[in-house]
Order: sequence, then C-alpha cells, then structure tokens
Amino acid sequence: MSNLVLLSENPSFIAVATGVSLLLLFIGFVGFHLLKKVTRLETDIKKIKFDGANALDGLSTLSVNWNEAIKNFEKFERTHNQIIAMVEQVRFEQELLTKTVGSDNKLSKAIEFARAGSSVDDIVKKAGISVDEAKAIARFHGPNDSH
Repeated sequence: MSNLVLLSENPSFIAVATGVSLLLLFIGFVGFHLLKKVTRLETDIKKIKFDGANALDGLSTLSVNWNEAIKNFEKFERTHNQIIAMVEQVRFEQELLTKTVGSDNKLSKAIEFARAGSSVDDIVKKAGISVDEAKAIARFHGPNDSH
C-alpha cells in the first residue's frame, strides 16, 4: 500500500494516469458518436433502399404504361391511315360521280336545247359541250329528227 501512496503523490504518474483517462474518455466519446452516426447511416440506407425499390416499381409501371401508350398510338395511327384511305376513296368516287352525273346533265340540257331548235353554236355555249357533241345531238335530237 505504501507504493500506491507513493504513486499517487508522484506528479508524473498523476499526469500519465490523467492523460490515459482522458484518452480513454475521448476514445469512448468518439466511439459512441461514431456508433450514433453508423446507426443513423443504417437508417438512412434502409430509407434509400425502400425509396429505390419504390422508384423501381414506379419506373416499371411507367414503362408498362409507356409501352401501352405506344401500342395505342400505333393502333390509332393504323386507324387514321385507314380513314385517310377511305376518305381518298370517297373523294375519288365523288369525282367519278360528278363527272358522270355532270356529263349526263350537260347532255340532257344539250338534247333539250336541240329539241327546242337551238343552233349548234347555242348548244355549245349553253350546255358547255364540244362542237362535235353538239352537232351529233342536233342531228339526232333536233326539230328535223326522224326518230
């Protein structure tokens, strides 16, 4: 025990013991602080993993929805092209009918003018047909018609 008393009175020993104690306290404090940070980081990592999984699910859903939108757009485009083709067909048929019906109307008018005794020049001007057509109509449908 006397040695212990001597050590406690020795200033070097007290300084070393105090230094070691402070060092151990510092290491304990730093260790505790690091453990706290590691715990926070683990929590943050779990949140990031969860958020990443949610983001992946969202991107997968978006990808599926995007692919469906592309398919719908392609279907719409095919339908649009079919409608355009049908409209073009209707226009073609309308032009054909207009030419046919318009031609019949011109010829009908020319025949009426010929029966009324109009001259070939008058039939051409009034009905809008060619001179050859007017001559043929006047010949067959004119007032001197023997048919």
